[in-house]
Amino acid sequence: MLNIRKRLTVTTHSRLKAIHRTTMLGTLGAVTLIAGCSSSDDAITAFAPYQYGYLNQIHLNVATMQVADHASSEAIPGDESANAPIPPDQALTQMAQQRLVAAGQSGAAIFTIDRASIVHEPGGYLEGKMDSHLDIQSSTGQQVGEVEAHVTRTMKPDLSRGDADSRENLYEITRQMMQDMNVELEFQIKNNLKDWLVDAGGTPTASAIQTETLGGSTKTASLPGTNNTATPASASPEAATVKEAAPAAAESKAASTAVSEPNAIFPGGMPDDQTETSSTTPKAHSPAAGFLKLPSNVTTP
Repeated sequence: MLNIRKRLTVTTHSRLKAIHRTTMLGTLGAVTLIAGCSSSDDAITAFAPYQYGYLNQIHLNVATMQVADHASSEAIPGDESANAPIPPDQALTQMAQQRLVAAGQSGAAIFTIDRASIVHEPGGYLEGKMDSHLDIQSSTGQQVGEVEAHVTRTMKPDLSRGDADSRENLYEITRQMMQDMNVELEFQIKNNLKDWLVDAGGTPTASAIQTETLGGSTKTASLPGTNNTATPASASPEAATVKEAAPAAAESKAASTAVSEPNAIFPGGMPDDQTETSSTTPKAHSPAAGFLKLPSNVTTP
């Protein structure tokens, strides 16, 4: 009897342990499933970094490229840019690093962020502002070029994304400002710093420089490595012969045109006294008055 009781007791303890293990595994599985759902939600609400690699790079004839962030959210009352998933000044820094490229041998380019703010204005609107400038310095540190780019964007927040100053709305207005800044900065550089633009190999983008002499004629000054030498026309005897014969042919053509065209004053031709001196063909003239006489066998009435 004792042996039977011991066997039943052992069997009962084994079953309880198995049930406890099953319960623990089920709990762990539920926790894992919840964690998986939570990570999926985070992935949906994650904010992708702004990308500018699809835009054309701007190559400058300088040896180095630097970015200076002087924007301060504390200097502007009500500035909420620091609450954005990607603050505007960080977005500007990334844009400058991806688009502005140093492709020269000397000098430096410094892109400075002066302001990058987002303020919640009365009426529920968000107003964002970006101010920046680009300096070109020589190898000695002298400033030789500068452009400024300013952007202002006002947006009515989408309240379905949360409050007016929610992270989703701050992310959206920053994205819109960056689109405007990319266009504005490129426009200012291409119009005001075009002498500092080069291709990826460091060659100036302009193929030639137009210069005007004192006489008013325009000449093209070739860049180094180009050959625009023209052969003089006098080097060829045939060309000289054609050049000398050209005036004579022109005179002959003018004379033939003058003869063939009718005279506006004398449509029927030149008078006889002028024609006789210029023409060798004899002409018949009418007899003078009283020269003709009637035959003797004819009587007058």
